[in-house]
Amino acid sequence: MDRQTVDCLSRSLTRDEKFRLAHLTAGHDREGMRPIYTDVLSRCIVRSDQWDRCPQLIMSARQLLSQDAEFKQLVNAQTLQLARRP
Repeated sequence: MDRQTVDCLSRSLTRDEKFRLAHLTAGHDREGMRPIYTDVLSRCIVRSDQWDRCPQLIMSARQLLSQDAEFKQLVNAQTLQLARRP
């Protein structure tokens, strides 16, 4: 059940959600990610007891997402954009 939820958390993200997460990842803003993942989790939750394991599920989803090629490109682009700011 948790694997299904983690897969959903990382694979059912919209392009906009991935972009926002990439921006927050590049800026090292973990707290800013929580609302995005909470919204996504509400679409992915399979059993109510998973709400209690929300931090662990999100951490697993973030690890899985970090292997996604499109997400890596978005993070790289956001990192370059942040580096160019004065």
